This record gives sequence, C-alpha cells and structure tokens, in this order.
Amino acid sequence: MRGALPAGGPFGVVPAPEARVRRFGLEGLVLGVAVILLLLLVGYPLLWLILAAFGLPPEFGIEYFVRVFTRSQNYDALINTLQLALGTGAVSVAIGVPLAWATARTDMRLRNVVHALVALSYITPPYLTALAYIILFGPDAGQFNRVLRMFIEVDSGPVNIFTMGGIIFVIGIHVFAFTYFLTYSALRSVDSSLEESAQILGTRRWRITLSVTLPLVAPAITGGALLAAIDSLALFGPQAIIGTPAQIVFLPTRIYATIGSYPPRWAEASALSLVLVVLTVIGLAVQRGYLERRSYVTVGGRGGRTTRISLGAWRWPLLLFCLAVVFFSAVAPIGVLVLTAFSKSWADPPSLSNFTLAHFATALFHDQVSVRSIVNSTKLATMAAAVALVIGASVAYLDLRTSVRGRRLLDYLAVLPLGLPGTVMAVGILLAFLRSPIPIYGTIWILLVAYVARFVPLATRSANATFRQVDASLEEAGRITGASWWVAVRRILFPLARPGLLVAFLLVFIPSFSELSATILLYGSGTETIAIAIYRLNDLGQIEVVSALAVFTIAVVLVLSALVNLLSNATSEPRAQV
Repeated sequence: MRGALPAGGPFGVVPAPEARVRRFGLEGLVLGVAVILLLLLVGYPLLWLILAAFGLPPEFGIEYFVRVFTRSQNYDALINTLQLALGTGAVSVAIGVPLAWATARTDMRLRNVVHALVALSYITPPYLTALAYIILFGPDAGQFNRVLRMFIEVDSGPVNIFTMGGIIFVIGIHVFAFTYFLTYSALRSVDSSLEESAQILGTRRWRITLSVTLPLVAPAITGGALLAAIDSLALFGPQAIIGTPAQIVFLPTRIYATIGSYPPRWAEASALSLVLVVLTVIGLAVQRGYLERRSYVTVGGRGGRTTRISLGAWRWPLLLFCLAVVFFSAVAPIGVLVLTAFSKSWADPPSLSNFTLAHFATALFHDQVSVRSIVNSTKLATMAAAVALVIGASVAYLDLRTSVRGRRLLDYLAVLPLGLPGTVMAVGILLAFLRSPIPIYGTIWILLVAYVARFVPLATRSANATFRQVDASLEEAGRITGASWWVAVRRILFPLARPGLLVAFLLVFIPSFSELSATILLYGSGTETIAIAIYRLNDLGQIEVVSALAVFTIAVVLVLSALVNLLSNATSEPRAQV
C-alpha cells in the first residue's frame, strides 16, 4: 500500500518505495537529459579543443604551441593582445573608479543619470560602438575630423581611430562598466566611521580617499580591472572592425584567419585558443595572490553607515568629468548611429532634406540577408534561452535539492564558459561537430550549440539564486500529501520561481540576439545573424543600412534589459507566504 515509513522525511514520513521509484524515474529522466546536454554542449567541445591543441594521435606533442611563439604572425598577435588587455584594464580603472566614487560617495548632481548611462554603455554591443566611432573618428570621412579640418589645415585626421590607442579606447569605454559597478557596490558598503576617524586626525579629504577609502575596496577595483581585461580579449568585433583595416592582429582575429585559410589549420587555432585560456587563468591567479596578502574587511559586527561627501565647488568639475565619460561611452555612439540611420547620406550634416526612413525599410524589409538575419537571431536567441534555462535550472536543482555525487562538478562545468572567450568556444565546437557522429557544421544548429554553451552560465547562476529563495520544505510538503515529483515542481516550485526563471531566460536571450565572437566562425550561407549582417554590410560600405540595423538591435536590447530590471525588482520584493 502507499503508506508511510517511519523516519527520513521532513515530518518523520517518507513516501513508499514504489512512489520513490516512480518519482526517481521521471526526475532522473529530466535531470539526466539536462546533464547529458551540458556534457555534450560544453564538456565535449572543450575536450576536442585540448586534444587538437596537442595534436591528435599519432602526432601528439607540443609542436603547435611552439608555433604560437615562433611564428611572427602569432607572436605579434600575442603581444598585441597583451597590450590590449593591459590598456583596457588601465582605462577601466582610470574612468571607472572616479565615476563609482562620485556616484556612490559624493553629493554630485545627476548621479542616477550617470549610473544609468554607464549601464547603457555596457549593454550596447561593442561592435556597434566600434562602428559608431569609425563614423566619428575615421581619418578621412569621420564627422569629427571633418569639423576639425575646418579649423586645422591637414589632409586627413587629425584623429585616427585605426590605431592601437583607438582600439583600446573603444573597448575601454565598454568594459570599464565592470570596474565601475564592482567598485560602486563596494564603496556603498564601506563604513564612513573609518574615513571620519582619519578626518579627525587632520587628514585632508583627497588623501583620505586615496589612502583609506580606495585601498579598502581594492578587491573590487582589481576584480573589475581583471574582468575588463579578460573581456577585452574576447571582443572579436572591435578587434576586427577597427584592427583589420589598421593591420593590427589580435589572438581572436588570428584564430579567425587560421581557420579561414585553406586548408584550415585546426591544431594551430586550438593552440592559440588555449593561450587565451591560459592568459585568463594567469590573470585570476595574479589577482588572487595580490588580494590574499592583505585584509579588506569593511563591515564589522557592529554595523556601519555610509555618508555622502560634500564636494562644494568641486562638484561641478567632477560632474563635467563624469558627463564626458558617459557621453563618449553611451550618448555619442548611440547618437551617431541614430543620426546616420535617419540620414540619406551619413557624410552630410543633419537636416530635414537629409532625413529619410528608407534605410530602416531596407534593413527590416528589403535586404534579404538583413531580413533573414533578424529571423535567425530571434529564433536562435529564443531556442538558446529555452535550452540554457532547462540545463541551468536542472543543474541548479541538482546542486540545491539533491545529494547526487558530482553535482558540484556539474555546477563548475556549467559556469566554466563564462571565463572563456567566444572564439575559444567556437573552435572547440567546430572541432567537435565538424564530423560524425553529429555533423552539424554549416547549419543553424551549430550556432544554437554555441549560444547555449556560451551563455548557460547566466541561466545557471540566475536559476541557482532563484531556487535558493524558495524553501525546499514547500516541495517536500507537497510530496508528503501524495504529489509526484513533477507535480510538486510544476505546481509549487515553478510558480514561485517564475519571475526569476524569466529573468534567466532574458539574460540568455539578450547576448544571444547580438552575439558575434563565436558566430563569425560558425555561420554559413543562410544562417546569418544580425551581428553577421552588420559585419558584412559594413564591409560593403553600406553605413546607413548598417546604422539602421544597429539602431533596431539596440532598441530590442534596451527593451529587454528594461524588462529584466523590472522583473528583477519584482523578485526582490517580499513573497506572499504559501
């Protein structure tokens, strides 16, 4: 009979053995499929990447790693990549930390506006920022340069975006958001009494900030700089769009070239990809070693308070600095794309006679590649978000609701792609699915694999945080009353976790909709996405149509980001008791 056995359950009761077997059958099937998908989409490509980098038997060895450091093309790409990482990390600290201090700890005006515009600069796809700055600072036809040449007698320039400094600038004003947000959060938690003690001793305000406040938030600053540097390694778009015309090669663009050659040099591309992984690991190790030698405790058991610093007359220079940063990182790129999209000719000044909607009509309805790319991106982003959500929710459930051995390892595997550049994941996926038993290269399915593999960490972390907010005893109570595992999950867990799971879905959908770094290596004829359409149309010189498609992409991203913010605020509100 379906009765109860003493001991074991949350109320001293457990379901009968046959109920447990039946529940385990469905539970094991659902969770098992998710685990298999995770191993297939993440573990399998990474295994192929490692094997190919060392040469498949019988050619196993380190020959291809030697080529990475001995071939001049590869060596130059490695040096340029290191310069880019160091440069963007420095830029992120130089502008991110002052902005964070100004908005978190001072009485500067327009703090909320600056904070929102920093977020806008980050969610704008970086390759679109690169396109905007080519329109602005192109050495010949750039709008800013044309204005300057009205006052300065030079043949071209004087500002040239096609330089290493230009690439560092464009990527830096995108990734500085990492340093800003981490430092902002840390500064909000620093107890003001520490600074007040220094002030009582007669220390000047600027010296307190430099010697007390900022050292206390060093983990956030170094963590943000590290994330900025690591993210800059993976941004194929700006590296290719600006670097290629300037003949500046980076590891991601070099990997693209080795695969695009005939025949493709898979082993060399794999070795170059692992170099990117090694650079990431070294960065993490350096940061950890630096932080472990110091103490950064800012919140004690007695609690703390945070007060804003009165800047007096200095509030206006600081405000001008902050507005200049967000202008160049968010307002100017989006503004120039909007103006170009609505202009008959982007080289002419804005006017009613130069206004048109024709480029939007071309991008959204007439150009076959562009129209197909919108459909493909929407399909891929939707499918990738759904599959990633299933995998992420299953991994989170295994981690939090079961005692299955190896569940921690699955969680690490699910989060691992977060630290891998899209180019690296793409190489592993190409090697894994180029041949039997799953030959999906050249189809839309390989893009789906790449998007799920790249962004499943976002779904996993979001689902994990959501499930932690739902007391497991609610599901256990449902099971005790006779509900099956699936009924308890569907009728209790899912309704309570629905807002958080929807956030997880959108967090995968947004980057998938505009992804470029992995797509550039995996797409084929008929599987172009919005990012590929923009990349190809830019090569053809159709700047106005590119801008129209870019404005459409930014609009979609902004709407979805606002929805994520709305849902996130909703999930943070107190839940009704069940």
